[in-house]
Amino acid sequence: MNALADHIAVREIHSACEASTVSFRVEHGLHGWMRLQSRWQAMLSAGPDADCVFRQPIWHGARLRHLCSDPDELFFVCAERQGRLLAVLPLALSEKAVGRMTAIRELRTPVHAHQLLCDIALAPDQDIHRLWPQMQAWLQGPGARHLPSWDLLRIDGVPGASALDQALCAQAGAHQRTQLLRHSAWLDCSGTVDQALARVSRSHHGNVRRLQRRAMSRGALRFEVVSDPAALPQALSHFLQVESSGWKGERGTAIAACEGLSGFYRTLAEQFARHRCCRIHLLWLDDRVIAAQFVLLGARTMNLVKIAYLEEESDIAPGHLIMREAIEAACADPGIDRLSFVSSPSWAHLWKPLQEPVRQHLIFRDSLRGWLLHRLHAHRQPVQAG
Repeated sequence: MNALADHIAVREIHSACEASTVSFRVEHGLHGWMRLQSRWQAMLSAGPDADCVFRQPIWHGARLRHLCSDPDELFFVCAERQGRLLAVLPLALSEKAVGRMTAIRELRTPVHAHQLLCDIALAPDQDIHRLWPQMQAWLQGPGARHLPSWDLLRIDGVPGASALDQALCAQAGAHQRTQLLRHSAWLDCSGTVDQALARVSRSHHGNVRRLQRRAMSRGALRFEVVSDPAALPQALSHFLQVESSGWKGERGTAIAACEGLSGFYRTLAEQFARHRCCRIHLLWLDDRVIAAQFVLLGARTMNLVKIAYLEEESDIAPGHLIMREAIEAACADPGIDRLSFVSSPSWAHLWKPLQEPVRQHLIFRDSLRGWLLHRLHAHRQPVQAG
């Protein structure tokens, strides 16, 4: 009888272990993204950070449709347990020459000039400190045979407040280097406007008021928030027109000058608008838009993804005038606690924002090539944990 009980207990333990086992697989390109999208969205929707902008699948679908020449350029590492999606890590493959070594193959988070931040998408009940070592071991092991071979895993653009960044900092091993890339500026807008701008100098406050008076001497100054999905396409056209003014238009580097980029932004606007998470801010002077902001909302944060202004009106600093209005709008919205500049542009210091570190984590493969690359990198660049 005891033997039978022991046998049953062993089977129960074995079944429990199987139930707790995390498996990993890869989805490739646009077709893989399409298979994954609804499950990815459902996984995020179950948690308190459901609407965190930079974890959304929308970014990667828009990129695959409009910015990728190779449909398999992006792929998605998925963690699952008994068919339930636990996490998604987007990655891309690139090659570069380093010293005398043959081309180095990097797996990297797909940040680019129009998406500066990236993060792992994680189910709300998952502990990244436990899950990440398993994912990293799988990426290094023979089970990841559907991944391209790689020498370096480059986790770029990770905000300091993210669980992934904290796990990578806490679990840094001998084959990992962490360094500060830049900062992401933000303002606390959970209180009043006066509280949000308490650190701003009196001279800047006075300068903004002077610029407002100068602008109003030329015509009617009006700030508009466009969030109705039906009105967003026209508002986006205004934004793209303003963004094309000045040197960007002359050099052909404006968003509107590139069919892929303009399609990327139109898709972002359309898809985020379905969740009421896209706004476009317009600053009008009479019947002309002199400044505009492309805004995405999520996790109680107003993200200023792109800002544009008419350079011909630079003597009234339309960028600062619309920023003052955006801060007021954020403080007046009970669903917003934070206004994020996303990056930390040179002019942002005038608004005295807080600074969040954005780090880069380099994980060198446990191989001869990985070891050589690690030694070369250590020789060239001292570590900066930030």
